[in-house]
Amino acid sequence: MRISRIPRAGRAMPPFVVLACVLLAACSMPKSPDEERRPEPQAQPKSALVETANAYKYRARASVAASEDAAKREQAKLDAATQ
Repeated sequence: MRISRIPRAGRAMPPFVVLACVLLAACSMPKSPDEERRPEPQAQPKSALVETANAYKYRARASVAASEDAAKREQAKLDAATQ
């Protein structure tokens, strides 16, 4: 007669797996609030730091736009000169 040797961890695993599956099945995603009754956003007043950062950001965007426009004008001049 052959006796299979199953380690204790192997024998204890099925109840643990069953318990884990039951716990995971019991958890579900919470319901989202109704579209009609969503809470109103409560905006905080902008701090001086945020205003300064936004000013740098807007100047950088304006600088990029100006350099792209200058590059387009230069390319148009080069195209006109080669024709």
